[in-house]
Amino acid sequence: MPNPLHPADTNTSLWKQTTVLRNAQGQEEAISVGPDGNVWSFIADSGDSRFDASGQRLENLGMPADFVTVGRNAAGALVVIAAKGLHLQYRTETPLTALDMADGLSHRWTPAKPVQLPVIAGAVGVRRLYTQNDFSGMRIALIVDTETAEHGSSYVMACSQWTENGPGPFILLPPLGAKKATPVQPAPAQGVRMFRTAQAA
Repeated sequence: MPNPLHPADTNTSLWKQTTVLRNAQGQEEAISVGPDGNVWSFIADSGDSRFDASGQRLENLGMPADFVTVGRNAAGALVVIAAKGLHLQYRTETPLTALDMADGLSHRWTPAKPVQLPVIAGAVGVRRLYTQNDFSGMRIALIVDTETAEHGSSYVMACSQWTENGPGPFILLPPLGAKKATPVQPAPAQGVRMFRTAQAA
């Protein structure tokens, strides 16, 4: 039976937007937004019992996030991208060799780097993040909510090709929401006077 003194919040999910990929060491690694609102990494078997008797490793990547996505750059390293409002940042996995793995696990990720968003009229916040890999490498796309006098509540998509130095120039697609309707005054009916004519006394 539920404890009435400590009711569970059924609307709260502790771990959100979990993505599981194999990292540069061939291990399955899960990336999630944790209960503290930061991005976390979890490896079930890191091969290093210093973190846990079973070798499990749970690491806070220190990036606040409403949304998170994970991709793989041209070198095969994982790239974790986090969005909080209109603030984007990313960290890239640093591949480790057998010689430096023991001391390098604490330095598996590069420091967080900001992503400079293009100028978007009426931008409110990032709604979604996506990554895609193809023959040209990794691409990133984001949907940004906007609020403008012309379009009202709408959203814009921005896309970029990932490079060695992070995202390249963003390409903006036009607002995808419905254009805000302009109030139209009803036309007077034919043959009906809009004003009463004053009669001479």
